[in-house]
Amino acid sequence: MIGPIVSIFSSRCYRPRFVFRFLVQLTRVLYFVRGRELIFDAERFERAAWISNFREQNPGSFEKSIELVLVSTAKDFDILPHSIDFAIKALDEYQVHGIQIIVPEWDIELCRNLPLPKHLRVSVVNENDLVNTAQFGKLTKFFEHRNTWVLQQLLKVTAVQNSQADAVLILDSDTILLRSRPWFSTTGSQILMPSYEFNPYYYEFLNSLGISETNPENTFISHHMIMQPLILNRILNNVGLAELDPLIDYICERSDRNVHSPICIEYELYGQSLIKNDPDTFFFERWANLSVPRRYSKLFFKFPGIKKFLGLFYNSISFHSWS
Repeated sequence: MIGPIVSIFSSRCYRPRFVFRFLVQLTRVLYFVRGRELIFDAERFERAAWISNFREQNPGSFEKSIELVLVSTAKDFDILPHSIDFAIKALDEYQVHGIQIIVPEWDIELCRNLPLPKHLRVSVVNENDLVNTAQFGKLTKFFEHRNTWVLQQLLKVTAVQNSQADAVLILDSDTILLRSRPWFSTTGSQILMPSYEFNPYYYEFLNSLGISETNPENTFISHHMIMQPLILNRILNNVGLAELDPLIDYICERSDRNVHSPICIEYELYGQSLIKNDPDTFFFERWANLSVPRRYSKLFFKFPGIKKFLGLFYNSISFHSWS
């Protein structure tokens, strides 16, 4: 029952907070009657869902160049072209520096044959060019079957570090941006969108770097994020992990290998560092993301009216293969 409540109240539109609180309390009672406990951080959800008081910042700094970066594999290629098309529309008022799609070596040709934009520079990049086989071997030895999950985070970080654009929009390849956002304000501050996911292991790891509190007020597992190369490189330089090999060594040394998801070194590293060290470089806006099972994606793309309708209420939609 909590799933539909989360979906409805994740909307970007006005929603009475007292109704949300009543429904959550009712759900807790129903769980209790059935001998179960509802595990849901309602306070964290409220902080994310009501953060901007229904008003977005005036967009500006359109002279900023933004590169679109997606890390993908063949399992997401049914969504990927749509993710790119919608993202380009969401970046329409900015200078799109290009599109970089990072894939495993065996998926390169398949990716190049997808219907990708012709009017922009699109680079399909072999992931081995960013994280070599020896470095990936270290991840495999430590993380075993979770090696590619960590690899994808490192690929995003490395792509941002190497970008020549003013900013990079990192976008999960199963996520569709339904609306344009004020990616930068008129003063040049960037957008940050708090989410409501909380994994304590992420913040214990970041706390060891002096980047995050162990229980931060806001979290940023938002499936897409603006990252500025100058800022990310400064963050990693400050903790002595600007080079990939030391970063991998530190990850393997400090991560709990018995935990399914022990680290978040892209979204949370960047977001928490801005919170702690650069409070004048960002502004908050509502995330308003809708999570939808992958099996409904074909229906979404077949009928354009569904996109227009959902765009009235949400800023993005994620078609997770695991949901």
